[in-house]
Amino acid sequence: MKAQLFKKTFPSELKFIRTVISEIMDYLRCSFPSLSSEDYFDCKLIYNELLINAIIHGNENDKNKTVSVTIEVIDEDSIYSTITDEGNGFDYNHMLKEIENKDRLFLENGRGIQLVQSLTNELHYERSRKQISFYKRMNRNGQNFSCR
Repeated sequence: MKAQLFKKTFPSELKFIRTVISEIMDYLRCSFPSLSSEDYFDCKLIYNELLINAIIHGNENDKNKTVSVTIEVIDEDSIYSTITDEGNGFDYNHMLKEIENKDRLFLENGRGIQLVQSLTNELHYERSRKQISFYKRMNRNGQNFSCR
């Protein structure tokens, strides 16, 4: 299977999230015609969490900065995706340790990353590039979607 690529850069404003996620989900439905409803929901949640984090925490709601998302279809059932912002980065490992050491339900920060980590097969953070990337394998038992 030839690798397919989705790329989108948008202004760091929450009002663009719905449109960008809609474009992402259209791309995934067309790339995976048998995408299960579970994977559809998981991907929508993953992108929602990561894009909002990039805008609010990464770019600190600075409308002059941008957020970029890329998705590479690796094979018939998996994707590799990156979200990049223009912020200062954060200590990903420290945050994960903090999550493990506290009652997770009462944390003010970190629940989104923890949720994303549970829904992906691999999650990597590259502080120097202010980039988070993940690998996700899709179920093969799903519905057929038609592409426009």
